[in-house]
Amino acid sequence: MEHEKSVNMREFERKILKMQIKEEMMDEMEDIISDRVKQMIGPAVAESLGAILDFPLTVKQFASLSGRTESNIYKMCQRGQLPYTKVGSQIHINLKDVNYHLLCLHRAD
Repeated sequence: MEHEKSVNMREFERKILKMQIKEEMMDEMEDIISDRVKQMIGPAVAESLGAILDFPLTVKQFASLSGRTESNIYKMCQRGQLPYTKVGSQIHINLKDVNYHLLCLHRAD
């Protein structure tokens, strides 16, 4: 019994470590991409683009932009596949929060 707990604890710790490593890698990748974009288009344009990406969209707007149906976007939000915020009863999706998810969605098509 004690050995089983030890094995389960090690497996749990291994999974936590993998999640932390993935998160650190994503942060590092975002920094690298951000730096490259700034080099390519210039800091002023990059800041303007950042402000645009930080603009919340409605489900209808996001569906139109991503080429998916509103129903599909609602389902993805419910499943936790897309980060969102609620304003009253309306769901808002911030492009800056889903840039990685958009890349994955595009590859899945």
